[in-house]
Amino acid sequence: MLIGYHCFSSVQRLYGYPVNFGIIPQKTAIYIFESMNICVGMFAFLSVYGLTKIFTKTENSIESTRMFIIKRLIKLFSIFIIPYIMCTSITLIFTDHNPYGKGINFIFNMVSDMLGLAGILGTPLMVGTWWYMSFAIILIIITPITIKLYDKYGWYIFLPFLFPVVFRPNFFSATSLTNMTRWLLTIPIGVIFAKENIFERLKNVVIIKNNIFNKIIKFLIMTLVLIVLIKFRTTEWSKEYVFYIISSVLPVFFICYLYEFIVNIPFLKDILNFLGKHSANIFFTHTFIRSIWLKEFTYSLINPIKIYGVVLILSIIISLAIELIKKLIRYEKIINFIVNKATQKCSEDVNKV
Repeated sequence: MLIGYHCFSSVQRLYGYPVNFGIIPQKTAIYIFESMNICVGMFAFLSVYGLTKIFTKTENSIESTRMFIIKRLIKLFSIFIIPYIMCTSITLIFTDHNPYGKGINFIFNMVSDMLGLAGILGTPLMVGTWWYMSFAIILIIITPITIKLYDKYGWYIFLPFLFPVVFRPNFFSATSLTNMTRWLLTIPIGVIFAKENIFERLKNVVIIKNNIFNKIIKFLIMTLVLIVLIKFRTTEWSKEYVFYIISSVLPVFFICYLYEFIVNIPFLKDILNFLGKHSANIFFTHTFIRSIWLKEFTYSLINPIKIYGVVLILSIIISLAIELIKKLIRYEKIINFIVNKATQKCSEDVNKV
């Protein structure tokens, strides 16, 4: 969905090439691929869901919360740093793409982007898709706070998240935080789903005792709701008043749909597991392939299946190379050492206080 959205979701992203969608009109194809940007909400929700599952196993103290945040931020940075160095070096050496500027601006902008802060500070990104790193940082910091608030106030935690989403004050709409406010509601929803085991409870819902008919009825109902949500999201009323709410609800519902009917299909499950392991690297690198390094070659293929295939396959090959590099330099041990040192220092500071 990520690759499909970035490759074909607008006329501008076709770069003037006559991409042929076959019997599907270009306008319809673009509409379909544009709707795939819910992958951002899906990834945000699943991140919060996973963080909540992990955090609830830790002690309920300021020290453990602080250690949790530090550890997850280091882990996030460790996932990003090698793809960042690789992609940025290749781009700056072999292309004329340099959004950082020169001199002191170059250094400041590069450091900001490398630390995942460009989306927050509004500094240039090497590629636009990397804005999500800033949102990932926000997710890691806000999720533990949201969990604690949910334990104390329950469903009222939705209120502070609804303010920037519904009212969209100038502070949010006039800065680089616009993208991040669109998916804010995935945070409380992710916390609630994890704390209340909503996935398991939904899957165990019985409409009719016969297992086969129960599955068929649930499939028909959930498919209808999915179609309604997708169509409603594109209406003018939705765009004007509840677009950001739907943008967070739709990805979560789609995940429920996949969890109910798709992910346990044996052969497909293996493929999805493989892609899941490489999803971060694919996210970090695919934009360079399609829009900087091999743009002319990629889109000259004309056929969207070939274009998609090239971007996906090359992204996976690069990801395999990244993982090989990590293995050769014993990267996991290095990161675990840094995490242990950071948490140890954090513990010492707390004891001094």
